[in-house]
Amino acid sequence: MLKYFYSKQARKPSGLFGRFVSRLIFDKGNAVVNELMDEVVDAQKGQTILEIGFGTGTVIKSMADKIGNGVIHGIDFSDAMLDVAQKRNKRHIKSGCVRLTHGNFENMNSSAESYDTICSANTIYFWKDQAATSLQIHSLLKPGGKVVLAFMDKTRMDTLPLDMQIFDTVSPARVEQMLLQAGFVSTTTHQSTKDPSQYCVVGVK
Repeated sequence: MLKYFYSKQARKPSGLFGRFVSRLIFDKGNAVVNELMDEVVDAQKGQTILEIGFGTGTVIKSMADKIGNGVIHGIDFSDAMLDVAQKRNKRHIKSGCVRLTHGNFENMNSSAESYDTICSANTIYFWKDQAATSLQIHSLLKPGGKVVLAFMDKTRMDTLPLDMQIFDTVSPARVEQMLLQAGFVSTTTHQSTKDPSQYCVVGVK
């Protein structure tokens, strides 16, 4: 019962638990993977970037500090995380640099070839159709744009007390293959030096 509850909260934080407890868990527990993704994204001035499932908004804030007149878009289907991220990014939202949306990326309406980079940390396990979502990401990237997917490796994830009806764990090799099948011309894998179970896979359009 607890395994199912915590797995559901990891997928979509909600209620008081989501707003307060999950925030503390995510900020601490995702620190390494968020840092890795932020480094690999390497946000540049003037870029347009989308983060899928921005959680508490820590990476959004870090990227927004770097992009000058660029724009960071974020979409997350958790009301609790939207509230936390909006407070964390209040200054950047006011300036127009950050634009956060409540919703599901799989239902997102956006123009083709809109983004220089699309990134996401610890959401790939929850995609209903990983192949279809990869194709959608590919269509939204500008030519030469990149996707950065950060996650914990399947070998480590499978040892955790998680409900595998909610989590679909992945390996770097599987993610690379998925992106190549979606039309990305090249892929690379980055491994965290702080926690070798944490990876980022990059696909270039």
